[in-house]
Amino acid sequence: MHILVMVFILIKNEQTKNKMSKQNQLNLFAYFVILCLMKGVKMMLSEELIELANQMMHLKAETQTLEVKAAHEGCPKKLYDTLSSFSNQDGGGVILFGLDESKNFACVGVYDLQDLQKKVTEQCNQMIPPVRAVFTVAELDGEFICSAEIPSADLTERPCYYSGAGRIKGSY
Repeated sequence: MHILVMVFILIKNEQTKNKMSKQNQLNLFAYFVILCLMKGVKMMLSEELIELANQMMHLKAETQTLEVKAAHEGCPKKLYDTLSSFSNQDGGGVILFGLDESKNFACVGVYDLQDLQKKVTEQCNQMIPPVRAVFTVAELDGEFICSAEIPSADLTERPCYYSGAGRIKGSY
C-alpha cells in the first residue's frame, strides 16, 4: 500500500513542477492504477459515490462495511473506532460524509471538502499502522459529499488501533 501512496505523491509533485511530459504523467498514472488493482485497492468513481449515497438514503441503515457521518458542521472528531474496525476486517469499509443519520439519512453535504479530507487524514495518521484512506467527492442534490475508503490492514499488521488509547483499548 505504501508504494501506491508514494507513486501518487510523485505524480502530484512532478505535475506541480511541470517536469514531466503529459505522456509520462499518463504512463505513471496508468502504473499507479495497475498497482492499485493488483493490491485490491478499489477506487470509487463519483458516479459510484452518488449511487451509493442514493442507496443509503433509500435503505436508511448502515452496514458492516459502510458508515455515514454528517459533516456539514465540521469534521467528526473521533473516527478512530470506525478506522480501526474497518481496517481490522477483511475488505475494509467506506465512510460516507454528507448524509445525516439523525435526519433520516438526508443529504446535508460537507462543510469544506479540502479541510475534511485533511482532518480525516490526520486522524488516519494517528492509527497504528497508519490508515491510508482513498477519497472520492461528488455533488448530490446541490450538496458536496465525500467518501473515505478504508482498506483492510495486512494480516501481519493487525490489529489496527488508535495510538492515543493503545493496542488493547484502541482496537475495534
